[in-house]
Amino acid sequence: MNQALIIIDLINDIASEDGLSNSSYSEIIKRDIIAKTNQVLELAHQKDIPVIAVKVGFADDYHDIPAGSPMFHHAKEIGAFKLSGPGCDWVEGLALTDSDSFWIKKGVSAFAGNNLADYLKEEGVNTLYFAGVSSLLAIQSSARLAHDLGFTVNVIEDLCAAGTSKQHEESMQALTGLAKIIQLTDLKETWS
Repeated sequence: MNQALIIIDLINDIASEDGLSNSSYSEIIKRDIIAKTNQVLELAHQKDIPVIAVKVGFADDYHDIPAGSPMFHHAKEIGAFKLSGPGCDWVEGLALTDSDSFWIKKGVSAFAGNNLADYLKEEGVNTLYFAGVSSLLAIQSSARLAHDLGFTVNVIEDLCAAGTSKQHEESMQALTGLAKIIQLTDLKETWS
């Protein structure tokens, strides 16, 4: 195994209509993110490419939020991202399976507050494919850190979304040089 698909934050609080922190929801719907993500999940499962599903989540008392983060203190105020609640459940219809690897992050990046990077290296993974939300925060942060950790980074552009199409496009532009920005069709060819 030298590659892995990393799905980030497609949870109810972020990616559903009634989510408590769902600023990307309209773009998720407009860009058909869940259906497209299911296509890549099906392909990864068929090709035995590991799927890593990473979501943000905190204890009910929020003792584990980043201490100086205005964003996560706001999440605490509104009751978002509680691991014990339905807001941290994966969105309905997302085709994750029991064979996938599930991780919790304690910040913006997929690597925040966990040992995901060490796990990937121990498993011999050197190439990552990122999908999820939001392009502006979690995707950019994860891709940048993965780059700095020595991984080959790919961002599946049409499987990501942000609060606005402009934020998404600017995020993809900002990652040029750090990551290869690809489309689902490119990935289908690569993995066929």
